[in-house]
Amino acid sequence: MNALASICPSCQQAVENDPFYCCTAQPANSVILCQSLEEATGINRGDVLLVYCPACGFVFNAAYDPQICIYDRKYEENQAHSDVFNTFNHELASRLFKSYHLRNKIILEIGCGKGDFLNLLCSMGSNRGIGYDPSYVPERSFADLSEKVIIHKRLFPEKYEGEQADCIICKMTLEHITDVRHFLGCIRKSIAPGNRPTVFFQVPNTSPILEESRFWDIYYEHCSYFTRESLVILFQQCGFKVLAVMNGYDQQYLMIEALPIDTPAAELIEIGQGYNVGHLVDLFSVAVRQHIRRWQQLLQAWHAQNKKVVLWGGGSKAVAFLATLKCPSTVDFVVDINPHKQGWYLPGSGHRVVAPESLVSAQPDIVLAMNPVYMEEIRNQLTLLDIKCELIPLSNEIKSLSKK
Repeated sequence: MNALASICPSCQQAVENDPFYCCTAQPANSVILCQSLEEATGINRGDVLLVYCPACGFVFNAAYDPQICIYDRKYEENQAHSDVFNTFNHELASRLFKSYHLRNKIILEIGCGKGDFLNLLCSMGSNRGIGYDPSYVPERSFADLSEKVIIHKRLFPEKYEGEQADCIICKMTLEHITDVRHFLGCIRKSIAPGNRPTVFFQVPNTSPILEESRFWDIYYEHCSYFTRESLVILFQQCGFKVLAVMNGYDQQYLMIEALPIDTPAAELIEIGQGYNVGHLVDLFSVAVRQHIRRWQQLLQAWHAQNKKVVLWGGGSKAVAFLATLKCPSTVDFVVDINPHKQGWYLPGSGHRVVAPESLVSAQPDIVLAMNPVYMEEIRNQLTLLDIKCELIPLSNEIKSLSKK
């Protein structure tokens, strides 16, 4: 791979590193609903060319083109059909509610999806909510739109002129933004002088992705990847004081809480320290190709043995897993508990997404849990359906499995 001369979208320093990961022809959207096999396999595609900034540790896709990504009512990101996810969401909302005294407040959520989290926070303390998301579907929302919650079906404006919020939330959105510094800077500028709203962001945690070579957690629409340090640096440089940084959801999420300040924080992390992301990048770039080959060999071996293989979870991980391995015929079914996904086709591979009940007649031999955090939930559903199979969490620790 040749070095790309570019500017880091986060710290604005010059970056001339070689790309450390390249994966071509990836589906531009991972959770878009496709009506047919032709639509799914003919979806917009783009290349993933990951580069990291040695100054701040930020990782970004240097080949990303936002014009080919679609965010509309067919964008189905909702995870609210899982009890495991709902428990996490309720615990998070409760913690924010208690920590920041969110009662009779105005809450602004940028990238609010179907409005579930915003409505939950508003219902906890008689709060009012303002949301922005182009994929919002009014008839899918649990939100009370009469007075308490108003959701705008569009992107958050660069020049926000709405009501000042007491709390600003942005969950699982920043990773979709290419110019992260400009985006966060716009949010900072939207806060009127003297206002001190609590700011909460949640993004995927890049460190375990690199440490464990989780190639299925690298999607085209995720153009920006944060470690703990690079996220802190971005917030500090954009005029925020960082209050806390936490991991959550089995280390999969990185969460940051901050307050706007008028002058740079005294504890500003110095650009140039690097934070040792380079060694994770080096480990990943060597190991990931080996893991991809092992998974290809394993799926092909199961296929040769006439074993029926099911992916449980028809979301981004399944799309990236299949698109990277490029052997879709080795997987028989893709299952998802979200009824709004069932009957539609998986972007890229074209697998038709089916309900768990469809496995009763199919009787799979192997079920791969796309997200190990749902293992117990999946196991319980398989037991209820009386499906006897091998349930395997998606992991690159597959040496022993390949011998079976």
